[in-house]
Order: sequence, then C-alpha cells, then structure tokens
Amino acid sequence: MTAERLLKLVLLLCGLGCVCGLPGLYMPAGWMARAHEWLGMGEFPSAPIAEYLARLTSGLYAMYGGLVVLMATDVRRFAPLITAQALMLVAVSASSLFYAWGTGIPTWWLIGDIAATALFGGMVLVLQRKVRAGTPAVV
Repeated sequence: MTAERLLKLVLLLCGLGCVCGLPGLYMPAGWMARAHEWLGMGEFPSAPIAEYLARLTSGLYAMYGGLVVLMATDVRRFAPLITAQALMLVAVSASSLFYAWGTGIPTWWLIGDIAATALFGGMVLVLQRKVRAGTPAVV
C-alpha cells in the first residue's frame, strides 16, 4: 500500500470514528447520565453547563470528523490543513497530561485518549512526510 493510500485510510477511519459523536448531540440527558455512570465516572452533574458542554463536545467531534473525512479525499491538496490538525492534536494530547490529570477522569480513559490522539497525529505526520518524499509506506 502506498503512503498516500494509507494516509487516506487513516484519515478516513479517524474521521468516521469522530463522526460517531453526532448522536451525543441529540441523545436524551438520561442516556448521557447512564453512560457517564457506566463508564465509572460517578453521577453526571446536574448543572446545565455539564449537559451543554457534553453536547457541544459531541457536536465538535462530529464536525471535526467530517472535516477529516473531507481532507482524506485529497491529501495533497489539503496537506497544509492535514499537517496543522495533526500538530494541534499532538499538542492537545500532550497538554492533556496537565489539564486532565487529577480531574477524576478514570486513568484508563485518560491514557487511552492521550495515546490515541498522539498515535493518530504522529502517524499522519510520518505518512505525510512519506507522501511528499514519494517513498512507500511500510505495512
């Protein structure tokens, strides 16, 4: 598989995964609360800001996913955007160690989130470098 095809696939899979956040924008608040408890995060806060931020985050994930899917359609044309979003993801991932640690988020969630975003961002940057250089991906 060429680096370009692999980059498209990685972007597409990540984008589609993020689009799956869309139902969270519209799900009943009770479902949100049950999911929160099921994930081991305790009782979902009853403050309006908690529901607002949960819905906003779901919507932003879905929007981001749609943009990543769009970028996957032409990785050469969207190369600057692909690089920018990958660098930002790596930066946000690193920052998570500081802003999310001690918030009560389960350790498995925090480590999984940081690892997934760092891995995705790093893979995208490596594959983009290979696409620019015209070297094949090693799979």
